[in-house]
Parts: sequence; structure tokens; C-alpha cells
Amino acid sequence: MSAGLHSVRKAALMLRTLATFSPRGISLAEACDATGIPKATAHRILAALVAERLVDRPSGTRLYRLGPEMFAFGTSVSSLFDFRELASSSLTRISNETGEIALLGIRSGYDALCLDRHEGANTPKDVLIKLMDRWPLGIGVFSLALLAYLPNDEIQEILTYNERRLQPYAHFSAEHLSQTLGKIRAEGYVFLTFPALLHSEPKAGIAVPIFDSKRNPIASLCIIAAERRMRGEARHRCLAVLTREAETIARKVGRDKDKEETAESWRQAVDEKTPRLNPDC
Repeated sequence: MSAGLHSVRKAALMLRTLATFSPRGISLAEACDATGIPKATAHRILAALVAERLVDRPSGTRLYRLGPEMFAFGTSVSSLFDFRELASSSLTRISNETGEIALLGIRSGYDALCLDRHEGANTPKDVLIKLMDRWPLGIGVFSLALLAYLPNDEIQEILTYNERRLQPYAHFSAEHLSQTLGKIRAEGYVFLTFPALLHSEPKAGIAVPIFDSKRNPIASLCIIAAERRMRGEARHRCLAVLTREAETIARKVGRDKDKEETAESWRQAVDEKTPRLNPDC
């Protein structure tokens, strides 16, 4: 790998790390711990990103967070990737047809973000995943459906990164999660059961990925229900509904957007036919 490419990958790793911790921000020491990048190198990378306004360091703090230029990048593609709007009707159909809670997940750095949540008639009161919750990729059905279908080198990077965050929990080791991901890819979906919380009953979750036209996982759809309501044929019905709606959303993603030509108003201002000021006036 060339030195230039190596530097770009380290900068990308730093940006993903900041996206994971945003909006709180992280200190230089936390950035080094999370990425494994030496302190001097991390400081140089962050300083360069600050200079380009990709990273911000609020005055009076030692924290770094994503900068205003990242917002500008985001707005330029927001019309292409507004998953919440694209998926809203699908989540409504899922919750209405199954009676269970339906969740939409997207990737955010090394986390999965619960972007939307539609409750059904039978939604348990103690579902842990809340709207806009961030869970490390590898924890929870909605995050596993995203992680399992990423490129292998990217999966390994995420597992290595999150293993440092999840050290006290041996069952979330990179080795254990790698085996789980292999099973998910073989079956084509995620299904997990969860032990009962206090004064509650066991839960089960089922999730599928949403792919773009290049078969990249861009989001996930998930149902969580009481475990007794996810047995046998009921599970298959939920899977069929999720699969159908994932395909429906996939067809919407980018549809006709790349064919549309948005009129650029600034061109009218410099067009040759536009009246010009007389420099002699």
C-alpha cells in the first residue's frame, strides 16, 4: 500500500470514529485508543482535518468532532439517501400487517443508528431500541443485518475496532461475531432471541438488509416481538413481509435521481443573454 493511500485510510478511520462518537466529540487520547493510531500521527491527521473544516475543535475544549464541511457533504446527497422518507410507508405496512414494532437501521461510523421506529398493536413496552439510538455494529439484529453483508476487509476493520469497545463482553469478540455473520449470510436474514428483562418476557428479533443496485447494504429492516409471537409460521410470515418491503425500498433508492438534471440557477446569472452592467455607468 502506498504511503498516500495509507494516510487516506487513516484519515477515513478517524472520520468514522468521530461519526461514532458525535456529537459529544472525543479527546486525542480517546481517538488513539479507538483507532490504534499513535498519538503523534493522530494529532497530525486531526490537525489537517481541522484545517480543511472536516473536523471541528470547539474553543475551550480538547475535544474533536465532525466539522461543518461534513454537513455540506451530507446535504449534497441527502435527496438521494433520505431513507427515513423512503422507508416510512414500508414501516407502516410492516407494523400494520404483523402487529409488531418495525425498525429502520442505517450505518453511522462503527455503529448502527435506529433511524425510524413504527409501533404495532402488540409492541412490547420494554423494547430497548429507541428512536435515534446508536448501537455498535454487531450488537442487535438491526445492526447485524447491516454488518453481515459488508465487504470482508471492512467487516474485519469494524470487528477489530468494536472489539476494543466491547472487551468486557467475550460473546461479542471478533471471533464469535465472525461465526455469527457467516450463519447470517448463509440463511439470508438475522434471527435472535433475547432473555427476559425484569417483570417482562423473552423477546425475539428478525432483520433483513436493504441493498442498493450494486448489492451494498445501505439499511436494514427489523421486527422485534415477544418471543412466543415469533415461533414457527409466524416467523416465516414476518420474514416474508420484511423481505418484500426491503425490496420495495431498494427499488426506490436512487430511482430516477441519477437521470434528473436539476437546473442550476447560477448559470442563468452568467449566461451570455443575461443583461450586464455598463462599466462606463
